Amino acid sequence: MFSLTSTFDDEFEYKGAVIRLNLAFDNVLRVFELLEDDTFYDWEKVDIALEILVDNYEDIEDLPINEKFEMYAYIFKEFLDIDFSKARENGIVKKVFDFKKDAGLIYASFLSAYGMDLFEQQGKLHWQKFIQLLTNLGKDTVFKEVVNIRQMKVPPPDKYNREYREYVLKMKRLYRLEDETEIIDEKQAVKEIDRKWDMVASMFKPKGR
Repeated sequence: MFSLTSTFDDEFEYKGAVIRLNLAFDNVLRVFELLEDDTFYDWEKVDIALEILVDNYEDIEDLPINEKFEMYAYIFKEFLDIDFSKARENGIVKKVFDFKKDAGLIYASFLSAYGMDLFEQQGKLHWQKFIQLLTNLGKDTVFKEVVNIRQMKVPPPDKYNREYREYVLKMKRLYRLEDETEIIDEKQAVKEIDRKWDMVASMFKPKGR
């Protein structure tokens, strides 16, 4: 949970070893892009994702793949607030934005709202800060305007609203996401992992928590 009274403690202990994470927003986005890449097997995606997110990857490189799966799921749940088990329970919902397709909108909106150049923030801006800033962008930013269009309901036709209805339909077609009805949670474009969280939690001990 995001808090103004604590710092980001991006490390944890696993079987006596301290695992250090690099959760810069661009690192996490690279992982999201990787997870949507069909050229890799699931186990390859998990291994590459850990190589991206774990600073001292050499300390876990030789772990069995089942332990890497568990560590990957743990990192997503405890440090990125993405719980695969809850994703299964929540079911399919409408996707309203896409980090890759909307990259230009997000960049322009951060620049106009915060005076922040996201290219200059690569490797610096923490994922949790990035998400808070993204979520709370003003409604007048281009990103939020497009998200609002995607969420907008098309009014039923009547003799008074023909032009407005055509405008709404045009805008929704213009900004439509190809997979907007096929994703589990707007921020969680990731594959599910069937794990029992009580068993996983017992194997990990977050440092300082």
